[in-house]
Amino acid sequence: MTDEECAVGVRFPAPIEVEWAVFLEAWLGFSASTRQLGEVTIVDVRGRFTLIEGEAVHELLLDLFRDGKRRVLLNFRDVSYLDSSGLGQLVRGLYTARKNDAELKAVDLSPRAQEVLRLTNLHKVFPDYPDEQAAVRSFSPTY
Repeated sequence: MTDEECAVGVRFPAPIEVEWAVFLEAWLGFSASTRQLGEVTIVDVRGRFTLIEGEAVHELLLDLFRDGKRRVLLNFRDVSYLDSSGLGQLVRGLYTARKNDAELKAVDLSPRAQEVLRLTNLHKVFPDYPDEQAAVRSFSPTY
């Protein structure tokens, strides 16, 4: 991401970046921030995850893939609510990752989300990892 982008991928002049991220978190009850662990970029998602928040995360993923990030882990530990449209956004993110020759995984999905993934057979695409470290280790080795 460039200096003109906030944590959710919306482009604004740098001074507005922090204010916009704070506004989104307060208004939507949502935030997404990134950190690097070796070659894996971890996106910490907080708050609700529905269609609107999923769109913001999708834009963030696009930025990460454009920046050359090829291993991305979505950490849902602090997600308070995930609905079916949020799950749809996860699948959309996976499709986008594959289009960009990248890997996208998720960890710490709620029991309800895990159940929906099992019922829809998507658990094969987003397997359940016991913790963040196990999910990080699951990425394919670098070439």
